[in-house]
Amino acid sequence: MDLYDVKCKDVARFLATGPKTLDDIGSRIHELYPEIDPKGKWVKEVLVEWNPLIVKKNDKFELSVLGRALISLPGREGKDPTVEETIFLIGVMMLDERQRKVVGELITTGSSKHPDNWVVNRTRACLKQMRFL
Repeated sequence: MDLYDVKCKDVARFLATGPKTLDDIGSRIHELYPEIDPKGKWVKEVLVEWNPLIVKKNDKFELSVLGRALISLPGREGKDPTVEETIFLIGVMMLDERQRKVVGELITTGSSKHPDNWVVNRTRACLKQMRFL
């Protein structure tokens, strides 16, 4: 249950209005972040398939239990994470042992010995987006 992009919270906030298709999610993310391809791999994998805040039911996506908890916190879609969202998202990152180790190393030493540079770089990017690093 890794979290590799803070925009996962935006997907959850969008789904607060009800279940959506992958195309709906891609279109909305592209509206908020024009540099992201609405039909691209980033939306499909990182923001949807790997997003611990949502689940797929039939052909639509809806909020997971974690997603329902997130949307109860102060925050807005497309905006920087609030303090409450930041704390929540750090907690989500800490749920997975692999990412927990990377987060711990990045916070304490500024680097990580994890062999997967992509995981380290994405985790670092999330922590920076949340103003934690």
